[in-house]
Amino acid sequence: MTGFLASALLLFAIAVVILWHRLKRSDALGIDGRLIWVDDGRRTKPFFNARYKVFGKPDLLYRVNGGVLAVEYKSRNGPIFESDIVQAKCAALSARGDQYKVSRILVKTGQAEKYITLPRSDRALYREIESATILARKAKNGEAVPCLPAPRKCRSCAYRDHCRESAGN
Repeated sequence: MTGFLASALLLFAIAVVILWHRLKRSDALGIDGRLIWVDDGRRTKPFFNARYKVFGKPDLLYRVNGGVLAVEYKSRNGPIFESDIVQAKCAALSARGDQYKVSRILVKTGQAEKYITLPRSDRALYREIESATILARKAKNGEAVPCLPAPRKCRSCAYRDHCRESAGN
């Protein structure tokens, strides 16, 4: 019986050490990894991927098992929109252009979070955001782009009171 008790105590101690180690390594977002880059706002230069000519910067980069995790945090309490995911993918592709091997993204709002595993190749990742990138370039160049009003998105838009196309009014 004493041998059994000693074995049980040893297993319990090992479990406590493993649990403590895991909790110590994860941060306030629950990410098990090491923070390696932070967007400090306007002072922080965006990443650039020269091959695909995209700029972007995630909010955070973590070194995790399997590569780098890019985090895009939205302060709103609403859902995650497709545009949030496209923005995070663009930031990941941009960071890859500066030698950060981003393999996953986390898009997080006050009420939701979504992890997405990215394609290994930059080309495949760019294909996922190419249509949005083309629209953004057209808008930047002053070209007319299609308006895609969505009631949930329009309700939280800062321009909804001045927009003729708003679906939230």
